Formats: sequence, structure tokens, C-alpha cells
Amino acid sequence: MKPLVLFPTREEAEGFRVAHPEVEVCICGVGMARTAATVARLLHEGYRSFLLAGIAGSYGGRLPKGSVVAVAREQVAGLPAAYADAYDATWVPQGVKAVTSNTVSACGAGAQGADIENMEGAALYALCREAGADCCQLRAISNAVGEERPGWEVSKALAALHETVYKTICR
Repeated sequence: MKPLVLFPTREEAEGFRVAHPEVEVCICGVGMARTAATVARLLHEGYRSFLLAGIAGSYGGRLPKGSVVAVAREQVAGLPAAYADAYDATWVPQGVKAVTSNTVSACGAGAQGADIENMEGAALYALCREAGADCCQLRAISNAVGEERPGWEVSKALAALHETVYKTICR
């Protein structure tokens, strides 16, 4: 069974939807709360496999803009250590660099051992762990964490992301 492809925004999904109308896509919304609400609804509707795809920032600019990574481990940045939890993907595509990611509420949180940051991943992984559903996350690097928006390379990142998503689910 092919996973349902989740994108946080219409902008991130648009080119993929046009190029691959046969693939089921859902906009999950930006941030943990909107993503959690969407995924909870989808789980209730019977979906059991998800691939979250979106752009991300790289800590220290260590990953080049336009590169695509698979999030093997997701953590929520900023929680006190006593409450911090990490979530693992249930599958990671072969041939895609595996990384650790922070889910953040505001851009620019400290790396805390993570390679990238995003705003939705932990919500998906936490819900899928509770429900016993499959999840994977692909992120394309559009910027360095803390970089001003005019320096982001969103188009380059999305082109690479869309190609990787399609190869991952349609081989």
C-alpha cells in the first residue's frame, strides 16, 4: 500500500500534485497542532501509512540547499530534558541520507544534536507511534537555520523533494 503523502502547505504540494495527479496528497497544515489534528482525523478515517514531505532548515548550513534527507529520528526542541521524547520513523527510504530533526514552534532553536529543523514531524511520528501506523518523512533543505527568507532556495528544494517523493513511493 502506498503511503498518503502529506505536505504542510499548498505551496509545497502544488508542483507535485500537477506532475503526479495519480498520487493521493493531503495538506496537513503548518505546525504541530494542525498536523496532529489532520493526522488524527486521517487515522480515524483508516489511513495507516504516511509520508510527510516539506522543506527544512539545516543547522550550521551543514547540508547543501536542495539536498533531500530522510528523518530517521524526530525530537521536539525546547522541552525540558525530563519531558523530552524522541520519535523514530517506521521506515527510511534507501539511498536517502538519514538525519535527526528538531520539530520547532519558532525557527532558530538550538540544534540539540539535530541536523535540521521543521515544524510538523514530531506530531506525525508521535501519533503514528501511538496508533501503530507507518510513517516516513522527507525534507528538502531550503535554508540554513536562522537565515533570512530572501536567502532561501525554496524552488530548488521543492524540485528535488518532489522527485525524491515520487521515486520513493512509485518505484
